[in-house]
Amino acid sequence: MALIVCPLCVREDDVQLVRSLEDGRKEAHCDDCDFTFVFGAPVEPKKAPAPRKRTSAPRVSKPSVVPISVVAKRFPTAGDVELVARQRADLLKQQFLATVPYAPDPLVAPHWTKYRWVFSADGLEKVAIADLKYFADSSIGASTGDATAFDKAWVLLGEFEAARRIRAVTNQLLRGGGELEDRLTGLLDGSFSQSMPGWDEALLTKTLAVADADRFLPVVTYADKKALALAVYGIELPVVDEASLTIGRLAVWSNDLLVALAGDDFDDLHHVSTFLRWAASQD
Repeated sequence: MALIVCPLCVREDDVQLVRSLEDGRKEAHCDDCDFTFVFGAPVEPKKAPAPRKRTSAPRVSKPSVVPISVVAKRFPTAGDVELVARQRADLLKQQFLATVPYAPDPLVAPHWTKYRWVFSADGLEKVAIADLKYFADSSIGASTGDATAFDKAWVLLGEFEAARRIRAVTNQLLRGGGELEDRLTGLLDGSFSQSMPGWDEALLTKTLAVADADRFLPVVTYADKKALALAVYGIELPVVDEASLTIGRLAVWSNDLLVALAGDDFDDLHHVSTFLRWAASQD
């Protein structure tokens, strides 16, 4: 190592290294002339690497969804209803059909007919924006509950963007790819990029009931169908599980189960839903 020369007395024999400074220079002391000095060139500290900029918001991972073919085996069937409960439900059905006159709301049939066309591929492109708004606010055929969230979104987005989203949501629900149950789940859990705030389970289920009146009851939430299944048939339906028994699957399967359990002899599915609500109220 090279010797350190004192800049004052130009001696090197009695120069001692004292310490290293934070900037990389050295401090030394000359015992001969009692002079302390600093030598060397300062070194710039290395900069910490700048944090990488995120190009998008972090994604929240979702659980992998088990295929329908596997999960469907876990959902109750008509055969799971106990004999005593089934016999009670059959007696209630006979009593209902014999003693409770069915007087359908005269507004329902034309409303259902109109919106069956509205939700068709052709009608959805031609329907007036006001008719889409009316469907969300109307209780004809099935009440969909508080519309505050939808009405707020309608105002904030503007009617043209709101109508565009309703069209996109409806096309996805009725004509999208994959299974209906999983399309419904995607529209409810926010996976669909063009979702319409406030166009919730009730409105989506009512859309299904209008578009396919021979399959879907005008009972618009899974919570209601779950309660009816327990009250009328004594069968406990499962709770929502995001990895397998998703809300879309449960909503569709509970509908199909109730229709199968109710059986024939009803005029239509509005008649069936009237029976189920009546039977649920019987002691």
